[in-house]
Amino acid sequence: MAKKLVAVIDIGSLTARLKIYELAQKKKPKVIETIRKYTSIGVKALRSGALQTEQINEICDCLNNFEIKCREYKVSKIFCVATSALRDAGNRDVVLEQIKTKTGFKIDVLDNATERYFQNLAVRETMVNFKELVAEGTMFLDIGAGSMQATVYDKSEFVFSQNTVLGSLRISEMLSDIQKRTTHYEDVLEEFISQDLDDYHAVEPKGITYKNLIAFGGETGFIKLLAGKGFSESVLMTKKEFMKVYEYLLHTRPSDITLDNSIPSNVAPLLLPAALIIKKMLEYTGLNSVYLPIASLSEGIVFDYAFRNLDYKPANDPMNDLISGARNIAKRYKSDKKHIEFVENAALEIFDASTKCTGLRDRERLLLQLSCILHEIGKFINAKNHNAAAHMLIEYLELVGVDNNELDIIGLVVRLYPRENPYSDSFYLALPADKKVLVSKLTAILRLADALDSSHRQKINKINVHLQNDELNIICNTTHDCSFEEWSFEHRRNLFEEIIGIKSTIKIRRQV
Repeated sequence: MAKKLVAVIDIGSLTARLKIYELAQKKKPKVIETIRKYTSIGVKALRSGALQTEQINEICDCLNNFEIKCREYKVSKIFCVATSALRDAGNRDVVLEQIKTKTGFKIDVLDNATERYFQNLAVRETMVNFKELVAEGTMFLDIGAGSMQATVYDKSEFVFSQNTVLGSLRISEMLSDIQKRTTHYEDVLEEFISQDLDDYHAVEPKGITYKNLIAFGGETGFIKLLAGKGFSESVLMTKKEFMKVYEYLLHTRPSDITLDNSIPSNVAPLLLPAALIIKKMLEYTGLNSVYLPIASLSEGIVFDYAFRNLDYKPANDPMNDLISGARNIAKRYKSDKKHIEFVENAALEIFDASTKCTGLRDRERLLLQLSCILHEIGKFINAKNHNAAAHMLIEYLELVGVDNNELDIIGLVVRLYPRENPYSDSFYLALPADKKVLVSKLTAILRLADALDSSHRQKINKINVHLQNDELNIICNTTHDCSFEEWSFEHRRNLFEEIIGIKSTIKIRRQV
């Protein structure tokens, strides 16, 4: 395949960025040019809760200028995304329509989980020693303008991720009035940040010994500059070097930071909140250094595109993180590990054998797998009506790599699978037609797989599933009496036959 150029336009709270990349089959994306324009979009949105005409025109001007540059390069594909500034705006839908009418650009507003997926992917692919780092306890701090995401890895596995409202811009705006009324602003700032960090630590996994801290976000480049490092360098900064920058920010007015260091005036007030978050986490983890990589949302989007479309092999498969995260959620809610592993494997066997009839693809297979892993988390709070409880919990989960629509599908599959007739459920009735079909298919498969371990004793030690003459045959090898599983299968297979359109049979092979 010949090389092609793609562009990513990222409309953030403080900046609008254009990055142009060169892509080739199986090759790592290469940055060709970067253009950045500082804006007032996030500040105005936070203050008023909506974007005004002035900010809409500001976005349109940026997009029009970026389009000219894309035409110069003859870019073949443009990704245009926005994050918290538009995500949190009360008039978001109206703004998006106005921008589309004026510029022709359709902006994709990323939900938080998708944004963090791209950010984490960028870090994984740009840090050459990522695998070595996550072999031990490692914390990621993704410090945005509107919020902060803390993500934890341990023993080379994704363990946990949690979002808080500790964004640098949000903190600065919320405390701006206090700053004018007190001579101890730094103490108030620390109290404010500590309160939210305490809430994070309350839900953070326990027993992890941290060996590495990785912090990234819009302000970390300027922190590197103030430490005498390169803005676009990946840096390992000692705690001593970092604290020198922190003390400078603590005792210097933002206006002086701008004048003395040529740092944009809308960025300078945000450096102290960002630095204080890093300082607090250095103290919490007891570490003596922090990694400040070069990783942006744009890189994550392009790496994901190359991964999905150009056979690019990422250094670390992002789907492994997603599945590992779901397993840790199931563990947190005391799910029966052996049962969910059995159901997961059985469901995937049924899925793979029946794709000719279902028309489902790899992404739907992943959603089924996640549904299987999470299908019993509701028992932690309500054993009798666990499926409804699990649905409620899943609504509030954040699976980094699954968007809100996909999370809704997972929740509904988990809610509906025990029911003989899911069609009357109010949540199901509210779905659009295409989503009803997908939820129905995944629900039918999970219902069938769960029946094969109705006793939760994993009596069946091997399953073979094959499609023959429009009939799905499930052959189960066992050394136990599986009368209960056979009975449960007979009562649960009707939904599969009704939705998929083929019969399903079970055959028990007793082994001596």
